Formats: sequence, C-alpha cells, structure tokens
Amino acid sequence: MPYLQNAGVFLIQTIFGFFIVVFLLRALLIAINAPFNQPICRFVYILTNPVTMPLRNLIPRWRRVEFSSLLIAYLLALLELAAFALLFGAGLSAKAMLLRAATDTLDWIVLIELVAIFGYCLLSFFPAMHYDSNFRLLAQFVDPVVRPFRKLLPPLGGMDFSCWFAAITLVLVRMLVVAPLADLAIRL
Repeated sequence: MPYLQNAGVFLIQTIFGFFIVVFLLRALLIAINAPFNQPICRFVYILTNPVTMPLRNLIPRWRRVEFSSLLIAYLLALLELAAFALLFGAGLSAKAMLLRAATDTLDWIVLIELVAIFGYCLLSFFPAMHYDSNFRLLAQFVDPVVRPFRKLLPPLGGMDFSCWFAAITLVLVRMLVVAPLADLAIRL
C-alpha cells in the first residue's frame, strides 16, 4: 500500500506543482511587464488564458499585480492539500488548509525566483547568451529581486555578488518565514 501512496503523492505533487508554477509565472511575468511575443511568455499565456481571462473580469488587476492568477494558484494549492487528505484519509482543519495553501504558494514564488537567479547566474558565464531573448527575459525576471543588492554592493573586480546575496536572502525567507508558517498551519 505505501507504494501506491508514494505513486499518488508523486502524481499529485507533479500535476498540481506544474499548474501552480505556470499560474504564478503568469502573475510574475505580468508584474515585470514581460513582452508577450517572447516564446516562454506565449506558452504561459496560452496555457493560462482559458482559466484566467474569465476571472479577470471579476477580479481586476491592481497596478501590475494580476490577482486572478494568484488566486488560481492559491486555489490549486488548496486542491492539492485536499487531494492529499483524500489519499491519506486524514486532513488538516479548514484554517490550517487555508494557511498551508498560502504558505505553499509563497514557497513556490520563492523557489521560482531562486531557480531564475540560478539560471541567470549560470547563463551569464556564456557571453553569447547575453543576446538571446530568453536570457533577456531571465534578466528582466530576476532584476526586481537582485536590484536592491546591486545598489548596496556594486560589482567588485568584475564580479557581481548581488545574485549570491539575493539567493541567500530568498533561502532565509524560506527558513524564517515560510517554514514557521507551515509549522503553524500544522498546529492549527
């Protein structure tokens, strides 16, 4: 039986994780004003438009924040928790599920930024990539997180440590904000 549960956990995490990330990417791409003609953006918009567009009429954007995509990601995190409750036969209380879904959504946002920073740092070692549209999108994606660190610490001897400090800060956010909230959700 644990083999079936393990397979169920894997499938639930993979399917829900994919769609949560796609809807969060949509919200983040809109927040950075990413170009619609970029292939990655087009993929995200085409995949999310059928669900997001009807909600955009009910939940308008505020500045560059698209609440409909964030709400859908949050609801998917809630559905993921409900699927786990069905799989294991026990679940969290309603308050705990609401908090845990918010915590999971925040954790996904932090992980997306961490992966983006890692990819940006890795690709920045290849000068030919600097002219690629995907690299420019990645640079635009990590810039809001890295910019405050660039102001505090300019490049030293040609080395830019701002991405390193941004990544450390994001890991600390996971440790000091996300993890305590997840523990609190379990205790509710």
